[in-house]
Amino acid sequence: MNRGVVLQSSSSQFWKRFCHNQLAVVGLVTILIFMLLAIFAPLLTPYDPNRANLRERNQPPSKEHWFGTDDMGRDILARTLYGGRISLSVGLVSVGISLSLGLSLGSIAGYFGGIVDTLIMRVADVFYSFPFLILAITISAIFGPSIYNTMIILGVLSWPGPARLIRGEFLKLKETDYVAAATALGAKPSRVMFRHILPNGFSSLLVSATLGVASAILSEAGLSFLGLGVPPPAPSWGNMLNRARPLHILANMPWMWLAPGLAIFLIVLSINFVGDGLRDAFDPRQDRCTLD
Repeated sequence: MNRGVVLQSSSSQFWKRFCHNQLAVVGLVTILIFMLLAIFAPLLTPYDPNRANLRERNQPPSKEHWFGTDDMGRDILARTLYGGRISLSVGLVSVGISLSLGLSLGSIAGYFGGIVDTLIMRVADVFYSFPFLILAITISAIFGPSIYNTMIILGVLSWPGPARLIRGEFLKLKETDYVAAATALGAKPSRVMFRHILPNGFSSLLVSATLGVASAILSEAGLSFLGLGVPPPAPSWGNMLNRARPLHILANMPWMWLAPGLAIFLIVLSINFVGDGLRDAFDPRQDRCTLD
């Protein structure tokens, strides 16, 4: 059978299983909406997210400012839209860093085994032995708040999860007949690893990466809320919540925390829905469930 036909059929079955999960579809649409809002933010609001206007500080939602203004007179809608750029970028870049490290180290550990596997997994255990958020706060306090520091810190601290996952896939798949055949024919280890094993174990890694983006967005929000993530005046959903910490703002000016808080809630929930949908879509057993 033509390989292109097989791939097209597999892709069709994948999307059929994915679309069968209605929450996953809603989550995907929500994520796309947030991404479009972040990309086209300059076209959607006339206000500069960093420009203060003390004459209009603490204004409730109105025709001029749909989401109101903060304690510096800055438009909340503009800061929420532009903040989405930073929060989503931190999530995607940090997961990209963790996947690169986890994929490289996990595949090496799973394929070669022995002392290499032991050494890499013991290093992963060291990372696991420290509470993630406490370690991230400590390192952020040492190097100072910065969007780039936040991306690197979250990415470097998150690699053990993908590494363990891909290691398990390599340990399982390297015993299969097609891998043994490729090795017997003289294929180089790099070709066997990335040509024959990795494509068959990539689905679980993709699901993990999807959920990792949600975790990274929450972590960035937590660090920024504590003043150790994205530094002001650049807007992120986390440091917008940080500005709304005083009790009188929480009680009397809900528009200052409602928009960024709702944005974090919706994007994280949507990413989790998509992750569940991908997990089901990659599972062939879902075909049987669909038919039932």
